[in-house]
Amino acid sequence: MKSIAAVVFLGVALVSFGSSRHLESKVADRDFLVKQTFFLDILQHIYQDDVFVKKYGDTYVDYKPWDHLSDFKHSEELASFFSLWQHHPVHDDEVFSPLDQRYVDYAHGLAKVFYYAKDWLAFTHAVYWARMHVNKQLFVYSLTIASLHRDDLYGISFPSIYEIFPWHFFGAETLEVAERYKLHGFHNVKKLDNVFNVVVKSNYSNVFGDVNYAHSLAYFTEDIGFNAFYYYYNIDYPYWMRGVPGKELVKDKRGELYLYLHQQLLARYYLERLSNDLGEIPPFNMYEEYEHGYFSNLRYYQGVGFPDRANNYNFYHRENYDIVRDIHFYTTRIAEYIDTTSDDYRTAVEKLGNMLQGNAASVDHKKYGSLDILYRDLVNEGRPYGRHGENLPAILMQYETSLRDPIFYSIYKDIISYYWRLAATFPEYKYDDFVFNEVSIKDVHVPESLFTYFDYFDADISNAVNVEGVTGDVSSDYLYQFGRNSVHNGQSFVIKARQLRLNHKPFEYTLDVISDKDQKAVVKIFIGPKYDENGRKLHLENNYMNFFELDHYVVDLVSGVNQLKRKSEDFGYWIEDHTTYVELYRKVLSASTSDYKFHLNQQEAHCGVPKRMMLPKGKKGGLAFQFFFMVFPYHAPEVEQYSTFDPIASCGIGSGSRYVDALPFGFPFNRPVVHDYHFDVPNFKFHDIKIYHKEDPVNVV
Repeated sequence: MKSIAAVVFLGVALVSFGSSRHLESKVADRDFLVKQTFFLDILQHIYQDDVFVKKYGDTYVDYKPWDHLSDFKHSEELASFFSLWQHHPVHDDEVFSPLDQRYVDYAHGLAKVFYYAKDWLAFTHAVYWARMHVNKQLFVYSLTIASLHRDDLYGISFPSIYEIFPWHFFGAETLEVAERYKLHGFHNVKKLDNVFNVVVKSNYSNVFGDVNYAHSLAYFTEDIGFNAFYYYYNIDYPYWMRGVPGKELVKDKRGELYLYLHQQLLARYYLERLSNDLGEIPPFNMYEEYEHGYFSNLRYYQGVGFPDRANNYNFYHRENYDIVRDIHFYTTRIAEYIDTTSDDYRTAVEKLGNMLQGNAASVDHKKYGSLDILYRDLVNEGRPYGRHGENLPAILMQYETSLRDPIFYSIYKDIISYYWRLAATFPEYKYDDFVFNEVSIKDVHVPESLFTYFDYFDADISNAVNVEGVTGDVSSDYLYQFGRNSVHNGQSFVIKARQLRLNHKPFEYTLDVISDKDQKAVVKIFIGPKYDENGRKLHLENNYMNFFELDHYVVDLVSGVNQLKRKSEDFGYWIEDHTTYVELYRKVLSASTSDYKFHLNQQEAHCGVPKRMMLPKGKKGGLAFQFFFMVFPYHAPEVEQYSTFDPIASCGIGSGSRYVDALPFGFPFNRPVVHDYHFDVPNFKFHDIKIYHKEDPVNVV
C-alpha cells in the first residue's frame, strides 16, 4: 500500500497499495471465475458437509492425499504431516487456535498440502478432502495462507472472515435470532430480487451495561472490519512460517513491521480513548490485578461461550507460575540484547521484532522465546475443554477476536516498550536529520472541522444457520442453480447482521510547498493528540508515540510553488467495506453467464484497513487533535515498489517490493523525542483541527 514508512497503522494492510486510491483493474477471465466460484462454494455453511449444490464425484469423495503423492510437488515434505494426521487427526470436537503450539504442525502441514498441489485438479481434491475431514477453523486458516501464496490464485476474493465464521464476530443473541428466523421459515419476511432478506440488528458487548469504562469503546475494539484486518495480517505473516521459496517473509522486514503495526494499533486506540474521556492505556503487570474485565458475549460454533474475565483479575497464581517464570527469563535476555547490541538501527529493530514475536526469523528462538505467545498463554483463562483437558481458547487465542479485549492493548504496550527502549539507545534525530534543503511548506489548507458519525453496516451471516437438503422446487432459483445453498424449501435467503459502525465524512487538504528545483519527494500525514483527557497540552517529548499515520505518497515537485491537493478517499492502504458473500455470488454468477465484467483490483484488499476507521470519533462539541505534515527527500527502496508482483491482484506478501521508500517505519516519530525544537524545520508542519461527532455514542439498537 503505502510506504515502508507508511506501513502504517496496521501494517501489512498499509503496505500493499500504491500512492493513489485510483486503482487500476483487470477483468477476470473464465478460468478465474471457475476458481472464484469454487472458493465461494467450498466456504459456505462451513460446518456442514452436505451443502454442495453441484455434487463432487467419487474421485473427490474417496480422495486421501497420502494415497496420491504424485499430485504434489515436494511430496517428501508432506510425509510427517500425513503420518501425524493418520494417527492423531483434529476434528471439530476440538477448538482450534493458531496460537496453541499443539496445532502448529497441523496448520503448517496442511498449508503445505494446499500449496504443493501441482495443479488445479489436485488442489481442488486436496481442499475437498480437508473440507470434509479437517477441523474447520484449521481448514480455513491453512487454506487462506496457502491460497494467498499460490501464483495461480492471485486476485481470488475470499468471503470476509466475519461471514465465514460469524460466531467469532457477532454476539450469541444475534446468532440466536438468525437461527429462529431460519427455523420458523421466514414468515412475514419480504423478498428482494426473489431472495428472502432478513436483517437482524446486532449490538456490541456493552449492550447489557458496561462491565467497566473500557467497554464504552466496544464500537471501536469490536468493529468487524478492524478485527478482520488483524486476522489477515497474521494470515499474511504467520509466526511459524518463513515464507515460500523466493517469497521469504524477511524480504518485507517482518520484524520491523510487527513492531510498527502494534505501535500504531496502540496509537489509534489511544486516540479513541481520548474521544471517550479516557486517558493512557493502563499498564499490564503480571504480578498485579488487571483492572478491566471483558465480557464478549461470543460463543463458538460448538455451543460453548468464549471465556470471560472479571474485573480486577489476578493472573499470578499457581497454574501460571511456569509461564511467569519463562516471561521473566526471556524479558531479561531481551533487555540484555537491547542494552549491549552493537547492531545498526535497522538490523537491531528487525532482530528485536522477530525475537519478541518469536517468529521463524528469530535469531535464537531457544534463547528469546516468544513474548507474544507467552503473554497470550498467560491471560488465556479458559476453562478445561476437549478430550485432552486443555483450556478453551479465550479471546486473545484467536487473532480475529484479539482486538476486542482491552488487555490486548495493555499487553502490547508492554511488548512495544522494548522497542522504545531500543530506540532510545540510538541518537536522537536532530535538525539536520529532518531538514529538506530548499523545500518548505508555506501553508496548509485543511478544514477546521472534521466530522464522524455512526452508520449502519450489513454483514451476510447466512453461514451462521444450518441448512437442510433441498426438497422444494429450485429450478427458478438462479443463485441455487449456480451453487449457493442458503435455501429454505427451495427459496434462497440471506440473513444480515446490521450494526452501527464508526465512519467519517470525506475531507481534503492542500499543501503549498515551495521547491527551489525539480525533485522527487515523499509526503506523509499523521494525526495525533493535542491535549490529554484532562485538557492539559501534550508536549511532543511525551506524545511522539501517539501519532498515527494516515497517508504516505510520492510526489514530483517542480521548481517554484507546488499545490499538493489530496483527498481522504485517495489515502493509501485504506479500503472500502468488503462486498457481502451473497453479492460476491451474484457478481460471479453475472460474469459467468452474461456480459458483466468481474473486476480484479485492491479496492477491498484483505491487507487493507477499513477506511471508515481512519479518524477517531471525537466529541459532539468537538475534540482538538493535530495533523502533522512532512515533505521529505525520496529515498528509493532497495527493490523498486511493485517490481516483483502485480499490485492489481496481490498484496505482494514476501515480494520485497511492497514499500514506496526506504525510510524506517514511522519516521520521524520512530525514535524518542528529547528536544522538540528539532522539529522546527521548514518542511514539517503541525496543524490544529477539531473532530466533531454528529451523533451521541449509543448502542446499536
